[in-house]
Amino acid sequence: PADDTRLRVGSDSEEEQSSASETTPAVNLKAALAEFMASTMFVIIGCGTACNYGAGTPTTKLIVAFAFGMGILTLAYAISHLSGGQINGAVTWSLVIGGELTLLQGVVNVLAQLSGSVLAALILTQVVSCDNDITKNLGSNVVNPKYGDLHALIGEAIGTFLLTMVVFETAVNPASGSGPNTCLAIGFAVFLAHLLLLPIDGCSINPTRSFGP
Repeated sequence: PADDTRLRVGSDSEEEQSSASETTPAVNLKAALAEFMASTMFVIIGCGTACNYGAGTPTTKLIVAFAFGMGILTLAYAISHLSGGQINGAVTWSLVIGGELTLLQGVVNVLAQLSGSVLAALILTQVVSCDNDITKNLGSNVVNPKYGDLHALIGEAIGTFLLTMVVFETAVNPASGSGPNTCLAIGFAVFLAHLLLLPIDGCSINPTRSFGP
């Protein structure tokens, strides 16, 4: 991900690292603002689509899955040069753990994402009335009783792993040949996870998406 706050690995000398630390701010506020704006739009697009169409039939499930996947794809392309296009607390923390993002920047990005999610939920209440909201809960994640909590937990773990693996192997791994198609792969990973998990718990794989609604 294109983020000025990524940890510098393999610098030629300690002098270069010291110079970089003096010129690079501890927190990239432009990146955090990009995450805030993208998270707001993502929740509006994804959860708004769920509110308007529901996810009770195979057709509407496909529509909602497509909205979430294409939402991430579009927004990741839009802000990748600013923050790396994380738009997902799980992805952000995986980048912190993987040494691709500083802890401080990770915390700030996640707070920005969660704030955007709350703002999106507030906006959705003014876009889709309670009477017109097919989900009756702004598209919140609810575990289907037919599956149960354990099945939902395992499914979410699989879906989140799929997404973070695709992020690391396309956007982070220098051996990746995905190039400008990186965001396409990430968007389709989100789409596939939703196809699997929508009937189970509405599919989260993203604390940011679930927090606001």
